[in-house]
Amino acid sequence: MMENSNPLPEMQYELMLFFRYHLRPHYKSSPALGRSAYVLLNRLERSEPMTLKELSQALRLDTSTIHRQVGALIRHEHVAYVAGVAGEVARRIAPTEAGIDALLDTRMSYEQGLRDVVGDWPQEKQLAFMGMLRDFNENVERIEEAPWPRG
Repeated sequence: MMENSNPLPEMQYELMLFFRYHLRPHYKSSPALGRSAYVLLNRLERSEPMTLKELSQALRLDTSTIHRQVGALIRHEHVAYVAGVAGEVARRIAPTEAGIDALLDTRMSYEQGLRDVVGDWPQEKQLAFMGMLRDFNENVERIEEAPWPRG
């Protein structure tokens, strides 16, 4: 137990370690997608096709970063431009079948990694941890006014 009643210094340290570990818990195999591609495809999987501007706003990234990330995904045939609403000038981005396959493969790798780390925890503890992660993320999304789709 910490002697200091302020948990924030230790919390920020543990979060730093968490950010270092959380997307690579299954060190025995490397995921098919890099972190930025994984995040972008996860967002697109749970929403209608989005414009580059919408992606930029949703991911809180500048347009040049989104252009670069989407360009890489197009080259790997993980996303494609699709028709938007009639009369709409901006093109929309949607995941391809290959993109969804790569996303699912990567997700399975991460889930196996989580199983390795928390698989021996009781389900109650796993659910409590997931609930705290969701609460944390939803508070960040509320502060940034940028909620992510769930469910």
